[in-house]
Amino acid sequence: MPGCINYKEWDVYLLENKWIKLRIAPQLGGRIIQLEMNGYEFFFVNPLLAGKEPGSTRLGENGAWLNFGGEKIWPAPQGWDSPDQWPGPPDPVLDSGEYDIEFRNEKENALRLTSPFDQYTGLQIQKDIFLSENRSEVKVLATFKNAGDILRSWSVWPVLQMNTSGENAVQYQIVCPVNPKSRFSNGYKVMHGLVNNPQYKTDDSGNFIADYQYLVGKVGLDSVSGWAAYVDKESGKVFVTMFQPQEGETYPDDTSVQIWTSGRGMVYSRNTIRQHNDDKILNPPYMEMELLSPLQEIQPGKEIQFEYRMLASTIPANETIKSATEFGVIADSLNLKQENDSVSVYAKYGVFSEGIFKIQLKVISNEEPPVCLSEMKVSPLNGIDLAFFIDKKFLSDGEVITADLFDRDDHFVGEIDRVNLSCLT
Repeated sequence: MPGCINYKEWDVYLLENKWIKLRIAPQLGGRIIQLEMNGYEFFFVNPLLAGKEPGSTRLGENGAWLNFGGEKIWPAPQGWDSPDQWPGPPDPVLDSGEYDIEFRNEKENALRLTSPFDQYTGLQIQKDIFLSENRSEVKVLATFKNAGDILRSWSVWPVLQMNTSGENAVQYQIVCPVNPKSRFSNGYKVMHGLVNNPQYKTDDSGNFIADYQYLVGKVGLDSVSGWAAYVDKESGKVFVTMFQPQEGETYPDDTSVQIWTSGRGMVYSRNTIRQHNDDKILNPPYMEMELLSPLQEIQPGKEIQFEYRMLASTIPANETIKSATEFGVIADSLNLKQENDSVSVYAKYGVFSEGIFKIQLKVISNEEPPVCLSEMKVSPLNGIDLAFFIDKKFLSDGEVITADLFDRDDHFVGEIDRVNLSCLT
């Protein structure tokens, strides 16, 4: 059963496994205030508010937003023009209200948070949090219940604030695949800040990348790949969030993923130009990964749900990621290069569970067992950097080389990457 501990002078609940420590603060709007792996803290925690509790109004001074940090869930669409939009933050109920906590059972590394009823939106939010037993993975099942008496339409909007406290330029990135059939030019649209923001780019793998440079801005993507990732290139730490997009459905702002960068600059919001000062104390640095479910009507007494997962890994330092799979991330795909009678093999990865990582030669056209070319023990704490040579004659009967993960007992878990040997001809 989760225990209550002290974190930055807050009383929080701790869920932990071999890889992850999850600190949960029901009194801070039901936030997961920190997700830590081996001492690395992925979430931004606002140093100006560390240890502070909301007062009787559940708001800051003069009604200000209490931006504590961490992960939280909001309703979308956001706006100030009609009762069908959520006019926050601030929000003294859903964002900074005190959530009830319930433990599922003593054997399960899980708990449930339930918000107070919010009269404005008609919502009561329920948040079931599950920590995997043997993976660096957290699953969140968010439920929006219409506890009011009229039909409402909302999207579930998880907002994850990522830590960017390092001083190195372009140390932090958020990566998200672009929809190849996007309705937006370049696969994304600028929602706030500079249209030609130097933080934004796309790569050769079809990903949008936000290179953090302490510039305020926001983009939205109609991504259909079901993942987005934060990368700290200096440490090699990677945080992936996964979800199930639903093509053809209606999303707020036509976006399934939004990325916010806190920093200096100006935005136009609520009919006003707003200046964000170049002051890392009063305007602390962080990035946000924001997911959105489709907009759905909710009849009184009914509910909608949205599930998303958070997974942590490590890749070799000074790399970024090209792709994320169910079993790990790809920083550099399998690359084969012929050098006389040898073939060099290069690749870089990170995984979400410990086990045995194998590079295998396979013949797809028949059921012959694969030939293992290389293997190593791996875990989420260490990046995988492959570089070795193979005598070309050993590849003559193969068709593909795969990068496969096995558990500690040598049972197959899944394939992370593959390359066809036809690339050598």
